[in-house]
Amino acid sequence: MKVPASLVLRLLSLMLVIIGLSLMLYSGALLSDDIISEPNTNLQLTLGTLLLLVGFIGPVRIIYNGAQVPAEIQRTIIILAITIPLSGASLLFAGMMDEPIYSFWAYFCVGLLIILSVLLGFYPLSKRFPNNFYIGEMLSIIKSAGIAGDKESSPADQAMMRWTTGREGVPVGNKAPNGTVITMQGEEVQLSSFFGKNPLVLNFGSYSCPHHRKRINELLNLMNKWQHQNIDFLTVYTAEAHTEDGWKLEDQYVNDAEYTNEDDFCFSYATTIDERRHMAEWLIKTKHFDMPLVLDTMQDTLLKAYNSWPIRLYVIHESKVVYCGDQGPFGYEPSSVDAALKKC
Repeated sequence: MKVPASLVLRLLSLMLVIIGLSLMLYSGALLSDDIISEPNTNLQLTLGTLLLLVGFIGPVRIIYNGAQVPAEIQRTIIILAITIPLSGASLLFAGMMDEPIYSFWAYFCVGLLIILSVLLGFYPLSKRFPNNFYIGEMLSIIKSAGIAGDKESSPADQAMMRWTTGREGVPVGNKAPNGTVITMQGEEVQLSSFFGKNPLVLNFGSYSCPHHRKRINELLNLMNKWQHQNIDFLTVYTAEAHTEDGWKLEDQYVNDAEYTNEDDFCFSYATTIDERRHMAEWLIKTKHFDMPLVLDTMQDTLLKAYNSWPIRLYVIHESKVVYCGDQGPFGYEPSSVDAALKKC
């Protein structure tokens, strides 16, 4: 079912805000003699225990086990790992004390923590998703990352450890790293040969990254807007994001127009430059990707130099980094490049 993940998270955010506000209003009622005077301690003890169990079995365990997942999802899990146990502890304490004043503070704090989990977690996460990123795809990413957070069984962690060095890219103001790239005609050239007087939008990505595919129209619209205003564009095709022999996602291509059947969409990591070129040709053909494109070497020189896996955007001007986008998948936002180009 093609239900946008952003819509689901925003509806969830609205529902949680309503619950949070209701609990805060209810906390006031506990101190009002004409409404209610005695708290339900059994309910508080039950809810408190349940929330503690959910918190520690769920988000706390995931964080403790340490598997790497996309930064925005991890941030939301961290927030839940704090707010859920604190909510449980507040209710448990109020139930044991059996006094209206403690119940007031418990329900008030739980309501506040619910609202904070929305404002700091769910709602900001919803804004990172394009409208054509569906809830099933988000759940597939979470499931494939290892729902318990175990590093040993997490394809996400193994891929992140293999291809990335932390979250940071090349800082703004630094000299843009140089290295060899291969043209689609097989010629080896230096990336610096594309650094000219004009600002250069540098896009790193691959076909097998679903977030990259879903942002392609935004990226091409950005190019069509700026390429006639002395702005250059270049894509460096890097190591695949989701492969059969790496971080595999189930049914990740079914919503793409070019999809036929699963057998036609079984991609592995490229082991030769010809295999990488074949994947780049597939991207160009199936997505009508008319941006200039070169290939990273099989040593993944530029992927490592720019810490650009799975996808990342830069703007280079006068051989210096003037914009460094957040790490993909969810930190990849062509609209933020548009704002950066207005300052060039």
